[in-house]
Parts: sequence; structure tokens; C-alpha cells
Amino acid sequence: FFQVFFATKCKTTAGKSQLLWVYGAIHIMVARAVTSIAFTLKCTTFSLLFSILLSRIVRSIAFWPSSLNEVIIIPSHMPSHSLTKMMQWTSGTYLLSLDPQTISRKGDKDPQLAKDADYASAIQKAWMKDLESRPGSSSVNAPFIYKCSSDGSSLYGHIYRSSEPQYRKECIVELLPGVIIFHTGAGPQDIFLRWKAESLVNDKATFGDKGCVVLIADIIGDTEGWAWYDRPRYECVRDTILMPDENGERNNLKCRVQAAIDAICDQPGVDPKKIGAMGFCLGGHPILEMARMKLPAVRLMTTYHGVFDGVRNLRPIENSLGGFCDSDSEILVCTGANDPFVHVEDLDAARDMFNDLGYNCQVMKFHETRHGFTNPAQAFNPSPAFEYNSESCKLAWAATMKLLQNKLGS
Repeated sequence: FFQVFFATKCKTTAGKSQLLWVYGAIHIMVARAVTSIAFTLKCTTFSLLFSILLSRIVRSIAFWPSSLNEVIIIPSHMPSHSLTKMMQWTSGTYLLSLDPQTISRKGDKDPQLAKDADYASAIQKAWMKDLESRPGSSSVNAPFIYKCSSDGSSLYGHIYRSSEPQYRKECIVELLPGVIIFHTGAGPQDIFLRWKAESLVNDKATFGDKGCVVLIADIIGDTEGWAWYDRPRYECVRDTILMPDENGERNNLKCRVQAAIDAICDQPGVDPKKIGAMGFCLGGHPILEMARMKLPAVRLMTTYHGVFDGVRNLRPIENSLGGFCDSDSEILVCTGANDPFVHVEDLDAARDMFNDLGYNCQVMKFHETRHGFTNPAQAFNPSPAFEYNSESCKLAWAATMKLLQNKLGS
């Protein structure tokens, strides 16, 4: 009688989870075996008690997954290849509670997120000061693995989004803008990028009360933070991705840019028609490639001390915006006048290409400003080519937020 009751219970209360049939079948098989042994030993009472206890254990296990907030189900209007897997969400600011030494070394499960403890500490201090200026901020984040379709390589991004319950449960009604952040030469595993992503998600002045969804994209395939310490490997991967073919096309980079766009558009609740992108340092290259792809969904692209080396070797693209790209799409280039890595010829060539493609391109060049001017941790960089400039950083970020509000804000 008990076995029949439990099987019926599985069927009537858990139509949403076929796993319950598995648990029920396991319980019945075990219960039958125990019952047979018990009757052989004439221990009927023991059999009944054991069966009841086992059923409760199995039922608690079976019903447990349905109570997790981490299960994200794609709304019906999303593409069929959308994310349907479980993501392990943690607080968007959990890195602030960690010791800088821990952040700056690779752990058994966690990547290295800083060059050293001084770098990590500098970002933590700047992040905490930023948090004080926006009380009530909250967010969640999770690692996100996605694929480059051309070669099947894995890319290791990170998702940030609002922690309000309606954006983590079964159904999302209101669509939010999506923002892609392309990393520097330090790779995607960077506490600086985590700070910027968390800040964007909670920028209510720009995106409204519900914020946005942010993807820290990966273009080099770095899951553990090896770009911090294995520079020969980084240079090799960089050259492979950025090297144009005989036709002047960078298909490896283009594939990774498209993978990032697909990844952010597939996130639950993201409006695939309202996408923005930012590129820091090396991130100037994917921004340039994204512009060349002429994607109507991308409404704003911004670079900060973005590098454009090799741009003059790329194939020119005719301005055929009709039907391909929204002519109102904006590009903002924020660069330092004293940046030795952004040559005037490359910057001019990139700006001309943006204009030739029909974009509204604005260049903000800051005087007495060097490479990496947006990153407070550059204060610990011994190279004279790098320097944090708080004033230039504020002006660049404010200009970006204004454009984001116009293009993606509610």
C-alpha cells in the first residue's frame, strides 16, 4: 500500500520534474528488497518503519531542486538555443570580503583575479568607496561558459545582474538592456572588471530601477587567470586572434565577438535589441570588429584607452548602412594624449573607419593622461606608460553613462 501511495504522490505532485519518477522507482526497489528481507526475518515492524523513513529522505531530495533560486528558465520568446542550465549565483560584491592575497593567487576552484595583493587592495578600496555613493545596491554574479562557433573553443565569461527575486525565478516579464565588457591585456579574470560590471548593474540613474545585465566577455579563453602570469602564452593567443587573413579579415576575433553577443542576448530577460559594449585596452579591438560587423542591436560602443594596432591592415568596408545598422548608433573613444600604446596614426585610422561605416563617432582625448587611466590599481604599476587619472576617468565614465541612458535606458 505504501509503495503505491508514494508512486501516486510522485505522479500527482511533481509533473514538473521527471526526476521524481526516478527517485520513486529507486525507493520502491529498495523498499521491496528491505520488505522481503524483513518478512524473511519476520520483522514486519522494522520493514514498515524503514520504508517510511526512506520515503521521507527520498521525497526531500526529490523536491529540493524546485526550491532553488539559482534555476533560471528562459522565457518562451527566447531563442531555442538559449541557456537552460543552472548557474551558481553569489553576491555581486563578495570579492570585497576576501583577503587581497587570496584574490591575487589562483585557488583550487577560483581564478587569479589580480596581478598582486596591491592591485587587489586598490580595486577593493575604490569599489567600496563607489558603493558608498549608491546605497541599496545589490546584485548577483556567476561564471558563464560559452562557445565560439567557428572552432568550438570555450570562452569563460562572467554574468552580473540585479539580485531582485523576479530576475532569478521561473519567468521574466520585463526586458532589460544588456552590456558587454571586453577585457584588457590582463584577461577576463580581473577584479577591476567585476567592479565595473557590478557598478553598471546597479546604475539606476542610467538604466532605471531594474538596472541591466552585464557580461564580462572572454576573447582569449582564460579560465584560471593565466594572462596575469603567463605573458608569452598571452602574446601568442593575442597574435592568433588579431592577425588578419589574406583578405584583411579577423575571423577569429569576429567569432568571439559574435559569441559574446549571442551569450548576452541569450540571458534571461535581456532585450536583444538593446545592447551596449565597452572595451578597455585590448578591448578596443573587439569594439572595432563589432563596429565592422554592423549589428543593428548594438546601440552604443565605448573604448577606454583602447588599442587599435594593426587597424590599417584591415580590409576597408563600404558604408552600406541601409538595412544593416541603425544610423543613430554611437561610438565613444576615450583615450589619453600621453598614451604610448595608442598611436596617433592608429587612432585616426580607427576613427575614420568608424565614420566611414556611418557611425556617430566621438573621440575624447584627455591631456596629461596615460594608458590605463580608468584603473586605480595603476598607482602600483612601475611602468611610466601607465597611470590612473581620476579626473579623466570621471569625465569618460560620465560621458558613457549619458550615452547609455539615451540609447539603452528606460
